[in-house]
Amino acid sequence: MTGAAGSLGRRVADRLLARPQVQAVLAVDVVPQPGHDRLEAHCLDLCLSGAQEELAAVAKEADAFLHLAWGAARGGNLEALGNVLGAAAAVRPRQLVHLSSATVYGAWADNPVPLTEEAALRPNPGLAYAVEKKAAEACVARWSAEHPEVAVAVLRPACTVGPGSAPLYRALAAGNRPPLGSEGRLVQYLHLDDLAQAVVHVWERGLSGTYNVAPDNGVGEEVAGALLGGPARLPLPRRARALLSAGRWDLWRRGAPPGARPYGEHSWVVSSDKLRATGWRPQYSSEEALVVSDERPHWDELPAMWRRWAALAAGAALAGTGAGGLWLWRRRR
Repeated sequence: MTGAAGSLGRRVADRLLARPQVQAVLAVDVVPQPGHDRLEAHCLDLCLSGAQEELAAVAKEADAFLHLAWGAARGGNLEALGNVLGAAAAVRPRQLVHLSSATVYGAWADNPVPLTEEAALRPNPGLAYAVEKKAAEACVARWSAEHPEVAVAVLRPACTVGPGSAPLYRALAAGNRPPLGSEGRLVQYLHLDDLAQAVVHVWERGLSGTYNVAPDNGVGEEVAGALLGGPARLPLPRRARALLSAGRWDLWRRGAPPGARPYGEHSWVVSSDKLRATGWRPQYSSEEALVVSDERPHWDELPAMWRRWAALAAGAALAGTGAGGLWLWRRRR
């Protein structure tokens, strides 16, 4: 399993080690991690030359490859994937599971709701993450055609939330910003625990093919925002709302790349009926995933500029209160 030191990787490892049929988990990550019991930890940068041979040596007896790793460096992810696929070709495991993303469908005004696995892949060109995920899927598809004896599964999770979730997804969470899209836009949130369970489920069943991973068919953005006590939507004319949305995104996107803005404006919810038909069931709905994973103090709901002004105002108020109290104390004396 690659990406083993991440929040998802640790969850998957715990679930795998709970299965009595698992002899060992070979945990590979660029971050050093302690090994224990049946977890064999290997520190390896998959982007480096020679990584393919080293990974093949580590995984020479593995019967499944779970590729969960994905880094921030653009381009390096495809190199890492190439090394993983090269090692898998040498080892010839029973199964290979690749983690993609529902962002490959793109966020467009004409998206069907919900999107199924048969929908065209149209990632928004401004979001490099989604474009690269699509390119990675193409690599996996070519490899699968060349190795029909291996069961290859590709997972496309919805916007995933939880401790350690991707900054892009945290920035798109409904409570982090005012609603940007049209009235009634649907949003969708998958808990990290449910994604980890989906990875293990696909491995345990030996599934092949492409599967969306989502808890439901979405919830209204206004409802999701209200659950978190987020900023309310003001009743504005359509043109005024469009003019304000650009400024709102710049203020509230909180680390998400500019190209992610369409994903905050248009619905890109996916159907998980295909995965559910195999027996997978999520523990959390979209609403529950948002609520249980929300660890933000309400202070964080304000843009940085507003927080600075609020801090200055609070400081001035405290100073004024202190000065008034001192004046009263002196008068009484």
